[in-house]
Amino acid sequence: MGAGDVKKPINVTLILQNHPCLVMKLFEEMNVKAEINNVKMRESVTDHIATLKLTEKLLKELKERRSKTLRISENSVWIRTEGCQVCKILYVSDAVVEKVKVVGSDAVMYKLIVPNLLSLKSLIDELNKIGVKAMVGSISELDEEQLTERQLEILKLSYKMGFFDVDRRITMTELAEKLGIKAPTLEEILRRALRKAVKYYLDKKG
Repeated sequence: MGAGDVKKPINVTLILQNHPCLVMKLFEEMNVKAEINNVKMRESVTDHIATLKLTEKLLKELKERRSKTLRISENSVWIRTEGCQVCKILYVSDAVVEKVKVVGSDAVMYKLIVPNLLSLKSLIDELNKIGVKAMVGSISELDEEQLTERQLEILKLSYKMGFFDVDRRITMTELAEKLGIKAPTLEEILRRALRKAVKYYLDKKG
């Protein structure tokens, strides 16, 4: 059986070097030490949550450089930029982004779920084309019985925002937009997550 014949979804950790992240570049230009904790990709923009020693002066400078900047807490800030090439590739790919973490001045770690090895190879090929070096840190078959971090996050948000209410307070499209993913992708994530949650409940009840 070849790599392309593998049908089961897989978890993969990718380390991307030479990453063209605009926010990483911004902090480097400003000589600011910051940690990017989360990234939400949309069709043409990317939202970043960063932790740093945030002063009023620094916040003002960030807003001058990036108008779409908001203070979230004492030491965290939300910044919206145009999507970099990596974000655009990931957005249109088959991959579901579970977690993003900056691990170096030009390196970012992504935890992804991809449908199969062929999809992973295609993603890596696209990244290589733009000069980004992609290294596989780990790879494993997806445990179909356990909710992933991303599935749990989306289930919680869907519940809090009233998606499961009888008089639904938010549509699938609206929820997908808030999460920075496409509606069909969200529908698939919810379907898989709900199946796991229901199975867990039924197994507990015997």
